[in-house]
Amino acid sequence: MPLYRRAVMSCIALAAPLRRGLAERARVGEVAAVTGEAMARFATDPPRLLAPAAPLLLEDLLTTGAGARLHCQLEGGLEIRLGERASLRVDALTLRGPRAGIALRVFDGPVLLDRPPQAGSAPIEVTLPWARIGVRGTRFFAGPLDDRFVVFVARGRVLVDAAGQSVQITEGFGVDIPAPGAPPDPVRRWGQPRIRRVLALV
Repeated sequence: MPLYRRAVMSCIALAAPLRRGLAERARVGEVAAVTGEAMARFATDPPRLLAPAAPLLLEDLLTTGAGARLHCQLEGGLEIRLGERASLRVDALTLRGPRAGIALRVFDGPVLLDRPPQAGSAPIEVTLPWARIGVRGTRFFAGPLDDRFVVFVARGRVLVDAAGQSVQITEGFGVDIPAPGAPPDPVRRWGQPRIRRVLALV
């Protein structure tokens, strides 16, 4: 079985305990644009091929194929862009009240998150296999690059936790993480060639 297919099947297995029908899950946003093939999967339900304006539901596992790009708009103004062979799940989205917050889990691939500061202040937590990222209003990229994992902040600031170490990254700076379980390298200002490379992935 190809590596990408095994990764997708593994993600589906992780989502399997969450077994609620399609109509019982909350709508959290919609697809803004898609290039190539992108799917929404949930437990043992049939996968849904995504197209512009397709609804996104809580705990959907969003996946992209080779060469694909997926642009999603979530409630509250959060924009998500996935590159090829990526997978992401919205675990929680509550915009009001004492438990307001958004929880996203990225299983694989490149992702860019963008929420303008005026779009709300509910905290966002992003969990990846190699780091955990705390976000408020910001625009940042996270994903693989050159056999490493990187986080780059285009606007605002994020807090990255990896291997028990925390680093804060501000606009124009990024950090490399050599592998899952490894601590982050020193935070550095990125040059335009590297910035263009990661943005081209999403």
